[in-house]
Amino acid sequence: MSPQEKQFFPALTGYRAIAAWMIFVFHFMPFRNPNYPDFAKRAVSTFHIGVEMFFVLSGFLITYRYFNERPINFKKFMVNRIARIYPMYFLLTALFFVIYYFQSNIWNTEKTIEAILSFTMTKALFSKYYFAGIAQGWTLTLEEMFYITAPLYFILIRKSRWFLLLLPVILFLTGNFLKELANVPENIWGFLQYDFYLNIFEFFAGITLAYLTLKKKISFSGNWVTWFGLSVILLFICGKEYITFESKYRQFTEVIFLSFLGIAPLLWGLIYEKTILQKILGSRIFVLLGKSSYVFYLIHKGFIPIFMTDYITDNKLIIFILLNLISILMFTYLEEPLNHLIRKKFNSKNNLSL
Repeated sequence: MSPQEKQFFPALTGYRAIAAWMIFVFHFMPFRNPNYPDFAKRAVSTFHIGVEMFFVLSGFLITYRYFNERPINFKKFMVNRIARIYPMYFLLTALFFVIYYFQSNIWNTEKTIEAILSFTMTKALFSKYYFAGIAQGWTLTLEEMFYITAPLYFILIRKSRWFLLLLPVILFLTGNFLKELANVPENIWGFLQYDFYLNIFEFFAGITLAYLTLKKKISFSGNWVTWFGLSVILLFICGKEYITFESKYRQFTEVIFLSFLGIAPLLWGLIYEKTILQKILGSRIFVLLGKSSYVFYLIHKGFIPIFMTDYITDNKLIIFILLNLISILMFTYLEEPLNHLIRKKFNSKNNLSL
């Protein structure tokens, strides 16, 4: 079976585990210990790119699976996306607010707003509530916005491939305009004050890769693309903190460099090239860890590791292992069954198509 005919790429699933682990290391920063060398601390400080790795992958997979559906069954598309990300997020968010209430015995209007924005996955629109509830859940606002708008992107790109370039630029400029428009004292919630609209380029790095893959516009001989993409990512990790120039275009340049020259080529290589990295990430254990990586991402920071630190151990390696074990159990007995249950219940023949 050729890569174009496949819907599941084992190595890309294993890749998800690596991305989630990088975010864990970034948040817990084990290299804060003064005994560790400075270059290690600088490298770890860039591990937030695990988020970027997820966004590029998301753009690729959604485009690869749905771009050629004409028309797109929009209801089925959204049910599948909701079934994939919302049940575990809802359960853990609800648990967070329940624990907060019983620990503080306080509930007010502010917490109600936090809860509403958290449950609707819209909190990242407002800097004041960016880290409300499950703090790392801010990324799901971006995922949610991408899922809702992706079918429209596909329609436009089918009309002209120039939209691959135009759409992210238009969305970026629109986001920047709305940020400046809302940057007034009366804007107490801080609407769009974080530059998350810049992340649209990461989704479009994945969209572009999937488009070129589906159209068979790219091909390479040998196994060098995997190592090229990985080398660019490592160069970014090792060199970012040594770049001293400051410019309003710096973050923009970094996103383009990392997404299009690093992460996208790595994804292509993990699909097509027979390398030791593909073999490792496509192994059964890494596929399982990759499948459970979403739960790991949701629980790696917050009340669960805090509980472990207070009552079990403060050893970060042991916490890391325990979080992975809990994630596998939650994926197997909660996330996956709920995913299938929701898809079975809400996917029907009479659906809205685009």
